[in-house]
Amino acid sequence: MIEEKMEIILITYNRSKYLDNTLNQFLNSPFKNCKFTVLDNCSPDNTPEICAKYEKLFPNMHIVRHSTNIGGNANILRAVETSESKYTWILGDDDNYDFSTVDDVIDAVVSDKYDFIYVTSCLLPTNKKNPSDKSLNDILEEENNITGTNKTSSREIYVRELIDIMKGKYFMDMAFISAYIFRTDSYDSNTLIQAYDNVPNFFPQFAFISKSVDENYYVYKSKNDIIIQGDNPDTDSEHTYTFTKFYDGWLNSALMLKDDNIRRICYQNLDNHSLTTNYYIIVVLVAIMVDKATGRPNIKNNVLSLISVLYKLTGWIKGFLISILILLVYVVPSGIYARLYKPVYEKQQERLGKN
Repeated sequence: MIEEKMEIILITYNRSKYLDNTLNQFLNSPFKNCKFTVLDNCSPDNTPEICAKYEKLFPNMHIVRHSTNIGGNANILRAVETSESKYTWILGDDDNYDFSTVDDVIDAVVSDKYDFIYVTSCLLPTNKKNPSDKSLNDILEEENNITGTNKTSSREIYVRELIDIMKGKYFMDMAFISAYIFRTDSYDSNTLIQAYDNVPNFFPQFAFISKSVDENYYVYKSKNDIIIQGDNPDTDSEHTYTFTKFYDGWLNSALMLKDDNIRRICYQNLDNHSLTTNYYIIVVLVAIMVDKATGRPNIKNNVLSLISVLYKLTGWIKGFLISILILLVYVVPSGIYARLYKPVYEKQQERLGKN
């Protein structure tokens, strides 16, 4: 039984409308009997009332309300520490779910065979918007040769094989904490300490990602993606971080990877849905332009930090050349970028309004 193997922990802050939708979906899912804990990060809205309503409806729900907001990234690790089951699935509060095909996921968890079960690929989804696009499952069917192995499906694969196929998309996918159900004991003491150390870089889960590479975890990819990642117009435009800080955190997290070649794959491929390229230098330069155009705070400190981490990743010569590029982009007056960015911003707002 799945409830004997896995527990679900949902982290939430101040998004009661989305939380209500998420909990309602799980109430009508095959996972409703799993131990289900909500970690409320001291939300000032009516989150406690929503939690109280569903606590009466779920057979095994627990509500934990922090006395203060500890931050979203620290709450991820609090979820790891809370779990007492073999497998853990950490959820956000604003996604939608497709539970129509989950028997294979349940079987994978119950089998106790895998280090983690990959339930959603955000970058290579099965619910493709363009029929000509290939999902991760399509690519695995083509490229994951199981002949002469102990694998029973093309969707069984080791992490290093997965990186060979997905390249940098593996790391960007794994940054979405809800995309996988993992063995709870993967977060041993050393991994948990590394994760807490990386909280300032936005990606505490990178300690797990790095370990998955070092130990070449064995993975099962679900037949269909369960999660349809949420697009929350109420808060998406009100980030508490700058884009330069976000990428600075990602690049600093990449330093955790011990293998030079794999580290290079990770940091040289940065996903940005607004660009047609994922080459890291271009993505970083555009991030600086957007932050200046929108008047984000602390850009100077973030730029200096970016330069520092790029020196560490690329070496002194290449790091010097990249730093010159970054500084040239940084010294351009914000007003110029604001005028260039205005049409792009208006289109984004129009898209969010339609959704």
